[in-house]
Amino acid sequence: MAKRKIAVFSTGWAADILAQFMRGMSEEVSSGNTDLYLFMCYANPGEINGALTGDLNIMNLPDLSLFDGAVVVSNLLDYPVERSEIFEKCKKAGIPVVSHGLVVDGACSVITENGIGMRDLTRHLIDKHGVKNIIFIAGSPNNGDSNDRLAAVREVCKEKGLDFSDDNVAYTNWDLTNCENIILDACERNEMPDAFICANDELAMTGIVALEKYNLEAPKDVIITGFDCLQEAQTFYPSIASVNQNLKEHGRKCAALINDMIDGREVEPLIKLPCSFCEGESCGCNCPEEAANRRLRSGTITFKNIQLANAATWHTIAIERTIMGCDSYTEIRRAVTGMLSRTHTFEGSDFHILFDPSCYRSEITTEVSNEDFGYSEKMDVIFSMKDNAIQNIRSIRTKDLVPGISDDDPNHLYIFIPVHERGIKIGYIVFVDCYDKIESKAIREFLERFNSAVEKARKAMYLKAINDSVRELSHIDALTHVKNRTAYELRLEEFRKKAETKNKPEFGIVLFDLNNLKKVNDELGHYSGDEYIKNSCKLICSIYKNSPVFRIGGDEFVVILDGKAYLQRNELIREFETEMNIVMNSDRPLEERVSIAYGMAVFEEDDTVDSVVKRADVAMYNTKKKMKAGRK
Repeated sequence: MAKRKIAVFSTGWAADILAQFMRGMSEEVSSGNTDLYLFMCYANPGEINGALTGDLNIMNLPDLSLFDGAVVVSNLLDYPVERSEIFEKCKKAGIPVVSHGLVVDGACSVITENGIGMRDLTRHLIDKHGVKNIIFIAGSPNNGDSNDRLAAVREVCKEKGLDFSDDNVAYTNWDLTNCENIILDACERNEMPDAFICANDELAMTGIVALEKYNLEAPKDVIITGFDCLQEAQTFYPSIASVNQNLKEHGRKCAALINDMIDGREVEPLIKLPCSFCEGESCGCNCPEEAANRRLRSGTITFKNIQLANAATWHTIAIERTIMGCDSYTEIRRAVTGMLSRTHTFEGSDFHILFDPSCYRSEITTEVSNEDFGYSEKMDVIFSMKDNAIQNIRSIRTKDLVPGISDDDPNHLYIFIPVHERGIKIGYIVFVDCYDKIESKAIREFLERFNSAVEKARKAMYLKAINDSVRELSHIDALTHVKNRTAYELRLEEFRKKAETKNKPEFGIVLFDLNNLKKVNDELGHYSGDEYIKNSCKLICSIYKNSPVFRIGGDEFVVILDGKAYLQRNELIREFETEMNIVMNSDRPLEERVSIAYGMAVFEEDDTVDSVVKRADVAMYNTKKKMKAGRK
């Protein structure tokens, strides 16, 4: 029986929320034969130089026609264009889709009844703590959750007869620095409200830390509340008065709904799940018992998280150094496989790194089209480990996503994160079943260092390619674009070294000297003389197309014969004679009627490279004398 595949799309910034949500989804599908595929990035609206494009490109990775259903964590994927594209792709693929956190037309939507918890929180502040002047620290102006929470505050203030206008709202766009500046500005102007109600817990904790710069405290000097009941916020001091959405239950509900839709059962188009207000020390109440118990264990929890973070840091530093020492993608594959074969505690027993073949072509490209979205049809497998064993898989079809998995495998959560250099797609990484690494943001730490390492390695590759190109150009003759005398001398040196070994080289040399060049220059000018040289070079190259051709002087060329050309040397010299005679005796313009003297010699047992060159030179001058005398 084929496994059911459900795609999930989200960003990873709200790590605690996403981890709880995914745990709920996994628990709901655990009894069935279902895999979850989470496509996740850490896209930041403030990113520049195409980095945002590179992050969000991971949303283009899956072929949704191969999935049974999809869940979009819309309130965390706060990018309307990309979000709409995902829903449109689901529609084209003919698969059901659930939107979590935002109401979306054409999709079943699961949202939090933000108003219930936020109204209870606001009434609590007014009725129990005597709050009259409130500043709401909002997320972004177009965020549904933030706006719903703001609307609840407005409603209660109106109900209680308190003034609350647009001047009581400060938008942060979910940027913690913006939140800090709002709090500091109120401190600086000495215009502190009775309470800051924040759109989420991270904003609330940021505000409390900002107060310390002015020796102020919550709730003594001002009440600060949040939303989400993050575990970190509950062990924070003071514990954050907040609203619990119970995201694990949201995950269960979304998974149950998408399964019902896949099975063809009718479902409600909009489901609202309740949330509840939780008192906390930041509003002047006692720390809840559960939070107090967690705080007692906070030292252990903190130590565990620090261990995980340190493991991520040191391990990714080692990976970064390994990658930065590579000068090609082939080298990256070898080096990364070697390192992760020895130590992969952080990655776990299942882990995969895949690169898009196009990144090889772009390693010396400085500009990439911003319209180059999606991924190639095949992916190169840089590293793949399944069940603690390295898989020797070189490439896969991109639509298969993960190397070596099958329907017989246990249920898994596959987490896909993008590897890119600004807007240049490099590939993606797959983590498996690592909810703790989502929650601790260890995946983010890993991804940032990995991307940084690849970017630095690519720059090194680019510089190497440029240097190679410059070096190659220094070996090219400017007029004819064949190799020059410097390149010729380097090639001879290679044969000299081979001649000193037991395995003597098999090679030959053909020297060419142009006849009549002075006549063309004198009668037609040097421009025509240059054309005569180029036409002579074209004739030589047309016959010796599989051999290196060198221009070693104004009117002198050399061909080095090895391999197939060496074995066919006599046939080639006869073909050259025939073609030259046809050209020489034609009625073409003088600069096209080229005449070239030639001489060939081959390396023999007791020869030196230089003696072969001398014999070829003697043979060439003998031919030249015969041609001048009118004899072949």
